[in-house]
Amino acid sequence: MKNVVRFGLPQGGIWNLPKGVVPLAVPPFENKVLQELYKICMKPSTPMTIAVVYFSMVHLSNKIVRQRQLRKAAQEKKVDSKSKLGKKEMKRLPAAPYAVAQMPLFNIFVFLHNVFLCVYSVWTFVGMCGSLYRNVQLIKPLTSSPSRVQNFFQTVCDLKYGSFSNTHDFDSLQLFGFWFYVSKFYEVIDTAIILLKGKPSSLLQSYHHAGAMLCMWAGIRYQSPPIWIFVVFNSFIHSLMYFYFSLACLKIRVPSIFKRALTSLQITQFVVGGSLAVVHAFVWYTDFSTSNLVNCISSSDQALPLIINVAYLAPLTALFAAFYIESYMKKTSK
Repeated sequence: MKNVVRFGLPQGGIWNLPKGVVPLAVPPFENKVLQELYKICMKPSTPMTIAVVYFSMVHLSNKIVRQRQLRKAAQEKKVDSKSKLGKKEMKRLPAAPYAVAQMPLFNIFVFLHNVFLCVYSVWTFVGMCGSLYRNVQLIKPLTSSPSRVQNFFQTVCDLKYGSFSNTHDFDSLQLFGFWFYVSKFYEVIDTAIILLKGKPSSLLQSYHHAGAMLCMWAGIRYQSPPIWIFVVFNSFIHSLMYFYFSLACLKIRVPSIFKRALTSLQITQFVVGGSLAVVHAFVWYTDFSTSNLVNCISSSDQALPLIINVAYLAPLTALFAAFYIESYMKKTSK
């Protein structure tokens, strides 16, 4: 079969809002309890409610934490309780940890939390890469293309024969993607840990966590082909990030160049990942049942997650860039 994959302009109409209710994909589980969990998690109200409640609670808690910091700083006579502090002075306030954060069990919990997310991220990254590789091998006999790029895009774009199709298979992108989506709810514990340690959570972190829930939900709910990028790239970065956090819990000093490189990789994943996701809209693959070329983003419901992800990544990249400048470039110049 010639010209398995081509590049061209997206088909018309995919950038419109989805019309009607898109049928829910078959759950990637045979267990009835997990099937019900899947259905609940795929409701739009689930990530929306959790994201809004999380974002609101964080910024309400920030006010309480800052008041505790001010009281502690005033008691230590580091600031005048009657004076108004600017943003820079607020950032320099000492942490005001809660009693629970000073308990040994809390430190053990934080360490195990970071180790768990590190191991889980490695499992997801290795599993996703292995899944994509094996699915490319499975799809090769159906094509006559010697190009690895063509076979790869055929795999991720073709929902009938590609990685989305193995609904009850351990190698299913849908399976790895669903659990990665669920992990975004668990990751809010990161913010709870910071608040209990007596420090406010940044806008970067709260926006990052809340937006990730919605982006992953949209990609899995509408089975948008580019969602593999989010899972692979983000699980790789999280493997390194939570490994670093685990070392920090053990009081192991990590060179600052590692932290700087990690932030650079995070910014890179947003720029490269977002660009690669958009490329999918310009990919046309061969439908084996009809031998016709079909757009990889073949409908408006598949395009919606792409739009949501790009809209989410633009301000997130700016926030990370500002963090990089503030944390590394300004300190270096000083």
